[in-house]
Amino acid sequence: MSLSDNADPKTASSTPHAETAAPAPARSPKQGPRRRRRVLTGVLAALAILVTVAAAGGLVWQISAVAAPRTGTFTAPEAYPPAAPAPVLASSNADAPVPDLQTVLPAVLADDRLNGSLSASFVDAQTGEVLFEQSSTTPLTPASSMKVVAAIAALEHLGPEYRIPTTVVEGPTEDSVVLVAGGDVTLTVDGEGYYTDYADGASLAELAEAVLEARDGVAPTTVYLDTSVFTDNPKAEGVPAEDLVYMTAPVAPIMVDGGRVENTGNYAEHYPDPAQVAAQQFAELVGAGDVAAGTADAAAAELAVVYSAPMAALVDAFILTSDNLLADAVALQTALIVEGEMTWAAMSTVHLATLESLGADTTGLVFYDGAGLSPSNRMTASAFTQLLLGAASSKSATVFSSLPVAGYSGTLDDRFDTAADGKGVVRAKTGTLSGVSSLTGTLTTVDGRQLVFSLISNGATTGKTAVESAMDEIATAVAVCGC
Repeated sequence: MSLSDNADPKTASSTPHAETAAPAPARSPKQGPRRRRRVLTGVLAALAILVTVAAAGGLVWQISAVAAPRTGTFTAPEAYPPAAPAPVLASSNADAPVPDLQTVLPAVLADDRLNGSLSASFVDAQTGEVLFEQSSTTPLTPASSMKVVAAIAALEHLGPEYRIPTTVVEGPTEDSVVLVAGGDVTLTVDGEGYYTDYADGASLAELAEAVLEARDGVAPTTVYLDTSVFTDNPKAEGVPAEDLVYMTAPVAPIMVDGGRVENTGNYAEHYPDPAQVAAQQFAELVGAGDVAAGTADAAAAELAVVYSAPMAALVDAFILTSDNLLADAVALQTALIVEGEMTWAAMSTVHLATLESLGADTTGLVFYDGAGLSPSNRMTASAFTQLLLGAASSKSATVFSSLPVAGYSGTLDDRFDTAADGKGVVRAKTGTLSGVSSLTGTLTTVDGRQLVFSLISNGATTGKTAVESAMDEIATAVAVCGC
């Protein structure tokens, strides 16, 4: 079984998540790299300001309450207001000096813990200048950093407001209906489930109620389940079969709670046939006694439709918590809309095209899934940094707000213990498989310069924790170097 960096989204996050966003204006054909760098710096600076302002607002409220308590006895300890909270994100400064990374990185990258193949790329977010690279164009297995590609592709092509539909249409007989799966794996039974706090979408109860209303309260006898939108292998190439129990589920275009048997955490056991389970749950709610496979007639009248949370929220959820199943579902949905088919091959085509359109070199890149579970995927550190730079001036710029914050949220919640100075100044997507570790995102130097970076390690023999600590320390060394 592969290792994974998934966090439990019920406890991992301390940052707000994306809500429905207005579509971003189309990019001008004349817009060049310098414009993209400025936008990225602006996006990250705005995030830092928002978090700092929110923290300051909370402090003002606390001081006000201490100065004039509404009820209770005023005691001595209350006379001392709390210390000013440190901002979660470091602020940026467009005029900050560009660090000379040649003076710090060669030594820290020679760490004995990184005794495998190591690819590194550090780029100035404002100018796009490559500040340091080591084997940055060598294709390596990226693990869950692959989710950054899936996220940016979805936001680019579908937009942050796109919602995945689940539809019910009339069946072949008067006493039947067809549940048409559209790719939403975040459905709940009754409005409360695994994804409710992160990507609150539709429920089967809501869908069933709408169907009964359309049928004047008459329950169907049979529910036909149409999963024809997904036409490929339920397991991506290279993903170990045993990973389809706890790491993810067999891919299907409809699921409740991501196919989890118990919606208690990312590593909960998954149903072997999550689509069938969802259909049975819907049948109970709508009052049908039978469930069968079927395909909706193209001319069948629509009875009801419900939608997932907006794409911005779905991306936020799977980036922050490294949700393998949701990442693949979103990647395949993007393939369906762009290429017209929900297949792994179509997904790969879309992802490669997205990288190219945003200025990344795709030489040697190979994609088999969107989650990064397949050890057969190949990505480069340079392609990651080029992709992030290109995303800054597009609809996918919101991906930066989804990245976990070092020491505070998501899969970086319990990281950076050996590199405490990096807490709050590094935002990055983690990646972990057996023998594979990666860290891809952005950081702010002590002088306020914004950088994007990517580190990928394959084949190290010192263990997951040792490699992750080394990467945390590398990112932190750049952030605090003042070089």
